[in-house]
Amino acid sequence: MRTALTTLATCLLAAAAATASPTSAWAAGVTKGPWVQRVTASTAEIRVEVQPAQPVKVELEMPTHRVVESTASSLHVIPLDGLEPGSRYAAKLRVGDVERPFAFTTAPRDDASASFRFIVYGDNRTDDAGHAAVVAAIARHPTDLLVHSGDFVENGASKEQWQGFFDVEAPLLRDRCLLSAVGNHELTDGAGTEWVRYFGPAKPATVDELASTHRWGSARFFMINGMVNYGPGRARSWLENALKEADSEPGLVWRIVVVHHSPWSSGPHGNNARLLDAKIPALLRAHKVDLIVAGHDHIYERGFADGLAYVISGGGGAPLYRIRSRSPSARRAESVHHFVEVEATPSALRLSAERVDGSTIERCGLVKESNGATWDCDGERLEPASSKRPESDKAREPTGTQSAPAPPATEKSAPSTSRCGCRVVGDSASHEPLALVGGGLGIALLFCRRRRTRHAILRACASRPPRS
Repeated sequence: MRTALTTLATCLLAAAAATASPTSAWAAGVTKGPWVQRVTASTAEIRVEVQPAQPVKVELEMPTHRVVESTASSLHVIPLDGLEPGSRYAAKLRVGDVERPFAFTTAPRDDASASFRFIVYGDNRTDDAGHAAVVAAIARHPTDLLVHSGDFVENGASKEQWQGFFDVEAPLLRDRCLLSAVGNHELTDGAGTEWVRYFGPAKPATVDELASTHRWGSARFFMINGMVNYGPGRARSWLENALKEADSEPGLVWRIVVVHHSPWSSGPHGNNARLLDAKIPALLRAHKVDLIVAGHDHIYERGFADGLAYVISGGGGAPLYRIRSRSPSARRAESVHHFVEVEATPSALRLSAERVDGSTIERCGLVKESNGATWDCDGERLEPASSKRPESDKAREPTGTQSAPAPPATEKSAPSTSRCGCRVVGDSASHEPLALVGGGLGIALLFCRRRRTRHAILRACASRPPRS
């Protein structure tokens, strides 16, 4: 019953996202965007791709009026400066006679008292319908920025797949800045060329340098490449230097590392041996990192290991993985399409993990302590100093998801609390009767404008076998 109803919700949300695709801009040659990158308290970059090459204009409407023009090109990167901290800017992209509205929020001042909200999600690849459902759900949660854990597409060298990503993501990308870590699927060409073009750091020399760091109010995000070795070399040197520079940064409260493959995971990929063998968790702990955000395994997981809190958010639309075996570090794990909304305050990171059908997986707080951050779930705390990596929690080699065993019975969501006492909301949410499935599916297909999306919804809704 729940699987069928969730599938219906996915289909209807996907249809809503499909109908939001702006067709008028295609006539003007806009293939991607606009989207916003490299946002600070006073600067931002507006990006847009057009075919054929032609000039574009960006008009800031609020809170101040300004027009910036870019000469004829295919990929436009339009820098803006002189912006106000923590301000919402309404803008328009002009290409020929066509306008496309968009907006973005600048980062707050570098201040320990600054509060803000962001969305964590990742692993969108392969299934347009699942991806569109996640996007539609996120769009109902306005935040200051997006944090992506990697794997935008299945083949990082495929221009067609990147086009599909931008088509589905348009409602989000035209509304807020996106920070991202590189995933293994972006690296199918060995260099992550397309990802660098759209979202990566400026002019990286090697894949070891596919990393960046961003200050946002009271937090600093470290976006690192989890698919390279961290022995002596460029990747480790970059990370050590970035962490060291943040040690004495004024007004910094939260240090958040975003890496595609988590050091620990209950999914079929298991733990990240590259990070564990290089003792990266110890390095992060030494520099007072509060939270690791990851993806790679297509599940939701929240845990605590080796003195570090972590969240895996790999349910951004790609086919889901089963929970292979519960990691000793895991406090909650669920195989579900989802996203995580985070509110950063001076004293806590408040997380709400949301399914695409509108129900809540769990709500939890990461509380700042003198000796690190700790999960505080309904008053039950897990102390940082008491958490040590178990001997059994070793790196596992990735295996195919088809051979993964079903989750144990204890993995099912409790109606009120999880193992650590986090409140679980909406596990028994009310739904319309199953009799609406046929009509709902017909409506979903009726409103699909693009053949590729229509086929994806058919695959998701009509051909998907029930999960065991």
